[in-house]
Amino acid sequence: LLIIISSGYFSLYLFEIFLVYKDFKFLNKKKIIFNQNTNNDFDTRDIFEVFLDLNKKHQNVSFFYRHPINYDENIKNDFVPLSGRANSKTIHCNENGYYSIYDSDRFGFNNPDDEWKSDEIEYLLLGDSFIHGACVNRPNDVASNLRDNFNLNVINLGYSSNGPLIEYATLKEYFNLNFENIVWVFFEGNDILDFQFERKNLMLNRYLEDSDFNQNLKNKQNK
Repeated sequence: LLIIISSGYFSLYLFEIFLVYKDFKFLNKKKIIFNQNTNNDFDTRDIFEVFLDLNKKHQNVSFFYRHPINYDENIKNDFVPLSGRANSKTIHCNENGYYSIYDSDRFGFNNPDDEWKSDEIEYLLLGDSFIHGACVNRPNDVASNLRDNFNLNVINLGYSSNGPLIEYATLKEYFNLNFENIVWVFFEGNDILDFQFERKNLMLNRYLEDSDFNQNLKNKQNK
């Protein structure tokens, strides 16, 4: 029994060493590709170092943050935010050798704030990280491409880790402008699973059960 247990632990540690080595090789390959294509060094800082560096130059800096959703059906949430910090230089993620950083709008979404001043919005976008613009900077996110290449007025309400129920709640909270089209980007990789968890949250369920319900989030940015 001792030999079997020892062999098992030894095998697991060997596998762990293999995974670390594999990740190291993969990261080095990404660094080489990034350098060849941009002539810049791959950013190996952690997100806290990026925050401290940006904080020296800007007053309002924050991280991308998803407020934890309570999935206990017996516990009631008094407040469920659906976006990030408003009017903030927001650090998101690094998949490609650089950290994506954007200036959030008045409601904490990834939009130039002036977009909300338009009398008519041609496209409103809903979705998760693909629409949010995870790990890419403007103008390479979906909303910026629509604005720049097709001269469209676009509001992006996408936010990383969203599922269908949160996206519906977001629509109900922020839909009061003159929108011509609503585009919902569905990701089958995790949206169904997200929806199953979101249905356990009492506050989010109220959006489904009561057509008039909202948290008035537009007027709760300080909170």
